[in-house]
Formats: sequence, C-alpha cells, structure tokens
Amino acid sequence: MRHRALLTFAASTALLLSAATAHAGDEDLGTRPAMKPKAAEPAAPAPAADSRYATPPGYDRVEGDVERSQVRAVDAPIASDPPGDWAVMHAGLRPHLGTFGGVATFALAHARTERFYGIFSLSAIRNDAGTHVGVAQIALGRNLSDDFVGGLQLSPAENRAREHVGLGQVSLGYNRAGEITALTQLGGYNRARVFHGALQLGGYNRADESFVGLAQVGGFDHAQKRFAGVAQVGVVSLTGEDLFGEGSKGDHRFAGVAQVGFLTATHGNFRGLMQVGAGAATWGEFVGGVQIGGAAAYSEKFKGLAQIGTVAASNHSVGMQIGAVAMAFDEHDGLQLGVAGNYATRIEGAQIGLANFAKDVRGVQIGVFNHTRNLRGVQIGLANHAEDGVLPWTTILNMGFGDGDGGGPDELESRRSASRGRGRSY
Repeated sequence: MRHRALLTFAASTALLLSAATAHAGDEDLGTRPAMKPKAAEPAAPAPAADSRYATPPGYDRVEGDVERSQVRAVDAPIASDPPGDWAVMHAGLRPHLGTFGGVATFALAHARTERFYGIFSLSAIRNDAGTHVGVAQIALGRNLSDDFVGGLQLSPAENRAREHVGLGQVSLGYNRAGEITALTQLGGYNRARVFHGALQLGGYNRADESFVGLAQVGGFDHAQKRFAGVAQVGVVSLTGEDLFGEGSKGDHRFAGVAQVGFLTATHGNFRGLMQVGAGAATWGEFVGGVQIGGAAAYSEKFKGLAQIGTVAASNHSVGMQIGAVAMAFDEHDGLQLGVAGNYATRIEGAQIGLANFAKDVRGVQIGVFNHTRNLRGVQIGLANHAEDGVLPWTTILNMGFGDGDGGGPDELESRRSASRGRGRSY
C-alpha cells in the first residue's frame, strides 16, 4: 500500500526536484586552529638542532582537518607555556599568540590565537582562534574557532565554529557550526548540527540533528531530523533525510506553523497549521489544519481539516479530501469530494463525485455512478450498485441496511475490531 502511495505522489510531481547531500559529523569541522592543553607530563628533551618545528610540552594537537600548527623552534629550550600577549593592539604578518587581551589583532596573512579577549580580530586571509570572546572575528578568507562567544563571525568566504554563542555567522559562501545559539546563519550555504536561534537564511540551509528557532528561509531548507519553529519557507522545504523513498522515519518530525515551498515534504510526523506546495507529502502522520498540494497531496495518516490537491491521497484519513481525485487506500472518516472520482476501502461519511467507489460504505454516495460491496446508507446517482443493497442495481436511489448477502455492518465491524487489535486507531 505504501508503494502505491509513493507512486501516486511521484507521478503527480514528476517535474519536482530532489537533492542529496553528504553526511558528516563535527569531526570534519576543521576548527583546529591551534593547540589545547593536556595533562602535565615530564618535560620532553630539547629538539635536535636541525629540527625546524616543535610542539611546546604540555600541549597536544586538536583533532580536525586544519593543517597542524607550526611553532618555530630555537636553539634554546622551549618554554613550557605558549607566548602571552596582553596589549592594546597586536599586528603582524603571521602572528601566533597565546593569550591576547586588548582591543584588536591584525594579520596580513594568517592569525593564530589560542585565547582572544577583545573587540575584534582581523586577518587578510585566515583567522584562527581556540577561544574567541569578542565582538567580531573577521577574515577575507576563512574564520575558524573552537569556541566563539560574542558578536559575529564575518567573512566573504567561510566561517566555522564548533560552539558558537553570539549574533551569528555571516558569509557570502559557507557557514558551519557544530552547535550554534545565535540570531542567524546568513550565507550561501548554512549548516549546523544543532541550531538554536532565529533564522537560517541562504541558498541552502541545513540542520543535521535539530532546528529550534523561527524559520529556515532559502532555496533548499533541510532539517534532517527535527524542526521546531514557525516555518520552513523555500523552493524545497524538507524535514527528514529523504524527499522520496522508504528511508527510516525514526524520530523525524516537523512541529511549527507552516511548511511552504514549491515542494514540501516531511519524512516523519507533521504537527502544524499547514503544509503547502505544488507537491506536499507527509510520510508519516499529519495532524493539523490543511495540506495543500497543487499537483498532489499525500499523507500516510491524515487528521485535519482538509487535504487538498489535484490528487488528494492517504492511507488513513479523518477530515475532508478535496480534489480532482480523492483516494483513501484504507479508511476515510469524513467527506471525499473528488470532481472526477473518489475511492476508499472503507468510508464513514460521504463520497461526492462523478464516480464513487468503496468496498464498505456507512453514509452517502452521490454521483453519476456509485459502487460498493457493503452499504449501510444511501446511494444517489444515475447508476447505483450495492451488492447487499435493497436492490443490487438501481437508478436514482438505492439504500442498504447492512443485512444483505454481502456481509453488511457485522462483517465491517469485525474487520474494524481486528484492525484495532493490530494497533490501529481511527
């Protein structure tokens, strides 16, 4: 049944796009700008005279994908602590500072600071910090920080941070954070493992584990596991790993006001006011107001006010299905209003359309042609067929009381009880 629903949705949205993105963890953030302290160890022997570079004792390299920090060795024994620099300002070509406290640092090429406490750090090419506490980290090329606290990471090319607490990351290119608590990630490509804040705004917005904030707004908005906020608004708005297919729903869910786009999909459960798109799909349970798909609207389970589309389809649905064709592959409680036709395995309510088909009906069928096996209600149409109706075939009007050879309500009720016993509830 699930495959039939998938084919229905895919065929109705044949021109809609899909996208695949690479998966990666925080270990590839590349924010290893310098060194981190480690437990005290016996002093290492002085390096050989021909050694060009050495690591000060008491420090280890931090894992990541940034090249290893290089500290030039001298003939004299190396100090056990990195250099300390407390000043108003510091400038250089490729400065490597231990702890800076002051107003600003300037680098013509590549700045590396273990701990920065000040207003801003500026580098013409690349700006690395272990801990950056300040108003801004600015680079024309790349900003990297293990822990950023303060205002902005600002770069035309790229910003990265393992932990970012501040105003946000702003770039024309790429913003990346492990966990970010900020007003915004603003750039061409924004990515966070966990986002807490207001907006991800850009061409492609991605939250690997969870987005908690106001909105994702852009070309492609992608919350891979969980979205909790006001809205996803994009050309493509997706919650879950896959746009189509049989991918695991797991704990994937959308909770918000609206998911809006040319194509909208939740590969899990949807809780909200509306899901709107040329194609709209919930590969789990939709509970909310309306689901609107210009070409197709599909929910595995729909519980809401109305499901509206050229094709409105579900496995189980409660509410209204409205479209050129309305289909409930299993059960529907409410109104099916399909201009061309309606289909349900079982319906409690009404089917209104040119042609209405159901195996079991408790309610009304109104159309040019009406068909059911078990009827407990009324058929109104030019041609009516009910296997256990007052008459199997009639014109204009037919009635059924569920006491014919077709099984009627006793059979229907036994099947519904069996369904409940298997864990279904409607």
